[in-house]
Amino acid sequence: MKNNAKFRPNFEKILDDHFESLLTNQQLSVPGLVVLARRGTETYHKAFGMSDLKSGKIMQTDAMFRMFSMTKVLTSFVALRLYEEGLFDLEDPVSQYIPSFKRPWDIVTDSNSGPEAIDYRSFLTGQTVNLSFEREKSSQPMQIKHLMSESSGIEYELFSEYDSFLGGGICDRNAGLVANAIRQQLHPEVYRSTSIVGANLTLEEFVDTIGEAGVLTCEPGEFSYGHGATVLGRVIEILYEKSRGTFKKFSEIMSELLFLPLGMNDAAFFLLDSDSRIDRVPTLYGAVLEADGLTTRIAEEQECYPDGVEYLTNQTAHYAGPRSYESGDTGSIMTASDYSKFYDMLLNGGISTKGDRLLSPQGVQTLCKGRFNDLRLNTTLAKAFGVAGMHSPFPKSFNFGWATAHGDDSVKSYTTSDHSDMSNWGGYALTQGFFYPSEESYMLVCPQLMLTTPGAFAFGQALIRDKSMSAFH
Repeated sequence: MKNNAKFRPNFEKILDDHFESLLTNQQLSVPGLVVLARRGTETYHKAFGMSDLKSGKIMQTDAMFRMFSMTKVLTSFVALRLYEEGLFDLEDPVSQYIPSFKRPWDIVTDSNSGPEAIDYRSFLTGQTVNLSFEREKSSQPMQIKHLMSESSGIEYELFSEYDSFLGGGICDRNAGLVANAIRQQLHPEVYRSTSIVGANLTLEEFVDTIGEAGVLTCEPGEFSYGHGATVLGRVIEILYEKSRGTFKKFSEIMSELLFLPLGMNDAAFFLLDSDSRIDRVPTLYGAVLEADGLTTRIAEEQECYPDGVEYLTNQTAHYAGPRSYESGDTGSIMTASDYSKFYDMLLNGGISTKGDRLLSPQGVQTLCKGRFNDLRLNTTLAKAFGVAGMHSPFPKSFNFGWATAHGDDSVKSYTTSDHSDMSNWGGYALTQGFFYPSEESYMLVCPQLMLTTPGAFAFGQALIRDKSMSAFH
């Protein structure tokens, strides 16, 4: 590592001013956040605002953040460690490892005149709708690489919820609602977007419910952001037991192969009742876009859903409630400092600060820049996420748990946050991570603000991503 990269002059004031402005933004004010950025040997690590508005508790740099979907790349990393042991191939069928997936899959499509119908209760409106649909048999096998690239067909119903709310434009289908309603007939807690990790069933039970329901929203190979990394976590459990001769839970494997070697001492999936780290978990807030379409109302997350919706709150799911479902998609909680150690290891070519090699140089290159070229990305959902490859204005696609820039010249348009050598992703509570290996730099921006309407979510993503990256560069 060259360690010759530096922040631009006056960087501290530029970043201070920007992140202070997020606390008082008229359209979307962030209650509090922690930022950790690095260029070469220089580091910027500060806390802003409050971790709890009612008590006036000040945000601290050692706050424990719900990373949600920033867990996905960590799961892919652990999978690649096992891949380098020769335990699987990227194109292996998932059914080779998970018996409940060894079955024909149905692709469900919404249809006004479909032969079947099912009730689905919306978490955005609290209303129950009756959905007509039809099925057709899948012709493509689901492979390990599809789990890593969120193209397994096991899509979150969240995007169909947004489509119903907006009249289309996110994924242009109700298939996610139908598929999840079918799964919930087998187990009512298999997934509820108001309770991401609060399900009262184990990872094995969760994944087997998906397999037993046997329904997908699209053919494997099409970008279908959802439970891919959760299923990958179950594959990791199976591979670990087969190779070591003993069973460990996914969280224990993650600790052994990632958290402990890197000294990510606060990183966890669930905290025990007596764990002192609970006091460092900020209040989880929600923001709802007001009727004027320009301003938002901030409230504690559980207050942002309609009356009558039953859910376990994401506010407490990491330290109260069942604490059974260990999600490789959304389950981790840690400090910004802990997460930065993952980036540091990648910048160091896969070697920990203790000198232990965790991943080969080619493995690091694959995780950061590798992409699966045979995925179907010319879709509404991939375009909405900005990961439609050559079909995106600035070419990016989702591989190995995060989005990677393609680094070529076929650009239709760009924002100042776009970068030819960036890997990044964010979480549901607006956490964002940006990683630039060629510049020996990264930035972690960690608020705890779930945006429960699509307009607010899109605005919040742009506020954190585009403006923060402009300040960073």
